[in-house]
Amino acid sequence: MKIYSPFISGAFVDWDGETLPSVDPASGRVWCKVARCNAQTADRAIRNAERAFRSGPWAKSGPTERADMLDQLADALEARWEDLIAPEIRDNGKRIAEVRGQFAGLHNWFRYFAAEARKLQPEPQANTITGVQSVGHHVPYGVVVAITPWNSPLMILAWKLAPALAAGNTVVVKPSEMASASTLEFARLAHEAGLPPGVLNVVTGLGHEVGEALVRHPLTRKVTFTGSDFGGRKVAEAASAGVVPAVLELGGKSPQVVFADCDLDNAVNGILSGIFLSNGQTCVAGSRLIVEARLKEKLVSRLIDRARALKIGDPVDPQTQIAPLANEPHLRKVTAMIERAKDDGADCLLDGTLTAADREGFYVGPTVFGNVRPDMQLWREEVFGPVLAVTPFTTEDEAIALANDSDYGLAAGVWTSDADKGARVARAIEAGTVYINHYRSVDPASPIGGVKLSGYGRELGPDAIKDFCQVKSIWTGTAPVPDPFP
Repeated sequence: MKIYSPFISGAFVDWDGETLPSVDPASGRVWCKVARCNAQTADRAIRNAERAFRSGPWAKSGPTERADMLDQLADALEARWEDLIAPEIRDNGKRIAEVRGQFAGLHNWFRYFAAEARKLQPEPQANTITGVQSVGHHVPYGVVVAITPWNSPLMILAWKLAPALAAGNTVVVKPSEMASASTLEFARLAHEAGLPPGVLNVVTGLGHEVGEALVRHPLTRKVTFTGSDFGGRKVAEAASAGVVPAVLELGGKSPQVVFADCDLDNAVNGILSGIFLSNGQTCVAGSRLIVEARLKEKLVSRLIDRARALKIGDPVDPQTQIAPLANEPHLRKVTAMIERAKDDGADCLLDGTLTAADREGFYVGPTVFGNVRPDMQLWREEVFGPVLAVTPFTTEDEAIALANDSDYGLAAGVWTSDADKGARVARAIEAGTVYINHYRSVDPASPIGGVKLSGYGRELGPDAIKDFCQVKSIWTGTAPVPDPFP
């Protein structure tokens, strides 16, 4: 059985301490182990990252050299991305069709930010003071701590790592203890592609044992976190102790608002994609279906027919459409929330615990509940699984009110053939991203982030590199300084 040690300063370090098991969600059996790191390991990784930031080839590099390095890493990813598929699937059970789709384009995130790095130039500042000029220089923070989740470890790491490196920072990654293997294999690949030692380090283990130590370390200069709102609170608290800025991309309870004038086939495809692709294990999962009352019966009937026909199976089978949930604790959470929804009086129109009951591993099939009230747990709390809550509306204002009746605000979908109405409703919904007549698009040029309990700050987009920089203003006198005491 493979045992992964921490990756620090360009190499896997010797490890004879405790380990944590990684369980294959399709079988429920341990397939590898990762180091259960501690505060001492965290300190070692941070200090090596700080050393790489202060001295050596990375410290001496400018935007052009960093861009060349990112392009070099992109070349290696484009050639070897298939090597990373197996560890990610074994870790989190994501079906191979999705992993291949993500990884085949993984190099594009690094190419995009390589191009953005080449655009990073000092910016003259308009000031009204005679005899001086001022220029803003974008300088990196230093050591960035990136904490990533188990649902899409490498894609979300790319969102954080590519702009952070393009800005000139060094990075220490703490992946989820449930899914660390693909991140460690990626670190090996990045070093073999030429990334200097210490620029990318990976420390595995539990959040309260090593994640907190990384965030609270006195040499940590910025934190970027993707995960639950509970975890986000812990990270924000730890970061605030050192006055360290943090970007938090947290949970969601995203509404899909469907008007009766929509293209029904398109809406059905988008809703299925939003909640059942990735088994609902995505922060932007469209888990609340808010549908105009006169369309409800027809839409829900078609959704259930489609969902019932989805093939549940092994994630490595290309024909599989519904793969297992990522881990056993999460399986218990999702099934408990399904049972709670039944107890609360929601109508279980399709029960995924029954369709997957005879399988080993951590399976739950597509699940649909009707007549879900806003006071129910299923409406208010994130399931992070293939569970859809349906409620009707009659007016546009009611639809908007239902969409905004949530503690979260990460994403939303609006389905209508009326362009003006779609734009109007999209503006009124409280969410960081709103899709009209499609769902789940992502691109390096478009910012991602939420409002309310979905977090703060943004990842990706045209300002992503600058978000990993601080502005240093440099003033230059262009005329003699007058005598201050004539």
